Amino acid sequence: MVALWVQASELGDYANTEYAQEAAQTASSLLWAMSGRKFSGVTTVTERYTCVLRRQRIGESTKTTQAVLFGGTVYDIPSGEFDFDEQSSLTVDGISPESRIKLRGGPVTKVLSIRNRVGSILDPSLYYLVDHSTIQISAGAAWTPCNTEVTYQYGSEPPTSGKMAARTLAIEFAKLWSDDETCALPQRVTSISRQGVNYTLLDSQDFIAELRTGLYAVDLFLKSVNPDGARRRSRVFSPDTPKARRYTPKPNVYTANTQCDITLAGGTSGTVTMSLANLSATFLTNTVAWTPSVTLRSVSGLRTDTLSATYSTVNVAASTITLTVPYANAMPVLGMIDPGYYDLYGNHSNGSTVLIKSANLKINMAG
Repeated sequence: MVALWVQASELGDYANTEYAQEAAQTASSLLWAMSGRKFSGVTTVTERYTCVLRRQRIGESTKTTQAVLFGGTVYDIPSGEFDFDEQSSLTVDGISPESRIKLRGGPVTKVLSIRNRVGSILDPSLYYLVDHSTIQISAGAAWTPCNTEVTYQYGSEPPTSGKMAARTLAIEFAKLWSDDETCALPQRVTSISRQGVNYTLLDSQDFIAELRTGLYAVDLFLKSVNPDGARRRSRVFSPDTPKARRYTPKPNVYTANTQCDITLAGGTSGTVTMSLANLSATFLTNTVAWTPSVTLRSVSGLRTDTLSATYSTVNVAASTITLTVPYANAMPVLGMIDPGYYDLYGNHSNGSTVLIKSANLKINMAG
C-alpha cells in the first residue's frame, strides 16, 4: 500500500471529523495512481537473503553456480570447477562471493541494519549503498552476503506541491462524506430551475478519463508531474530474477510500557529495573522463601526459554528487581523480526508459582 502523502492531523478544521483518516488515505492513493505511481512515499521493509547451492554437470566435474536466494538474489557469485564429492560438506559461508546484494525495493534511501547468519548486526563501515539499489561490501571486509537479513527504507517522497495537493483533495473528500455543502468536488448531476421549469444535466466528466480531479490546485500538480497521463512508471524486469520475501513484523503482544518492557539492541543484553511495590510483589524480598524466574516467549508463545535465577536480581534494601535478558537467549526465541514477551514468576520453596508480570520483549532492528 502507498504511504500517506498527508496525515489526517494536517487537514485543518477537518482533522477531527469522522472521515479524516479515510480522506487522507483516499487522497494519497488517488494522487499516487494519477501521477503515474512515481511517489510511493518511504517504506521500511526487512528482506532475508539466504544462499543455496546449485550444481550443474560439466563433463566429469560439477560447477557451483550463482546462489538462488530464499529472500532475494545474491549477484556475482563466482563460479568454478569443483568435484561434488569433495564439496558436499561445503557451507555457503565457505564460498567467496563477489560481495554485493541487489535489493528488491527501490529507490533505496537508507540501509537501517544488516544481520549476519547468527543474528549479529554488522558495522555500517563494512558495506555501503550503490545506485540506490545495491549493497556493496567494503574492500577487505570479512563477511559474505549469504544468509543475511537487510532492513532498509525505499521509495520516493512526493514533492511539496504533491503534499499540498493531497491535503486539498483530502479536505474535499472529508467535506463530501460529511455532507458539507461547501465541497468543491464536481458532481455528476446538476439541477437547474428556471421560470418554473426544472432541468437535470448530466456532466460527462471527461476530465476523469484524462486523470484529472476538477480541482485547479490538484490538477495543476498532476499536469506538472504527469503531463502525458501515464498509468505507471516504466520499468525493466526479468522473469528469471527471484523475488525477495518481504515480511511485516507483528505488533507487540501487550500495550507498550516503558517501565517494564525490555528492548535489546546491537547484540547486547537488555535490562529493566522495576519497583516491587508497583508489581505487588514485595514478597520477593523474602529471598529465603521466594525465588524469581523469567521465561522468554515468542509472539506466538511456541518458542520459550527460562533464564536462571542469576538474571533476576532482587534488591531488598531498595525493594526493586532487576531483570537482565542476554541477546544470546532472546534471539533464538524471538527471531530477528517479531517482538515477543517475557513472564516474571515468583517461585515459593513449597513448590507453588505465582505469575507476577508479563511485558513486551523486543530486539531493536536498527540497533
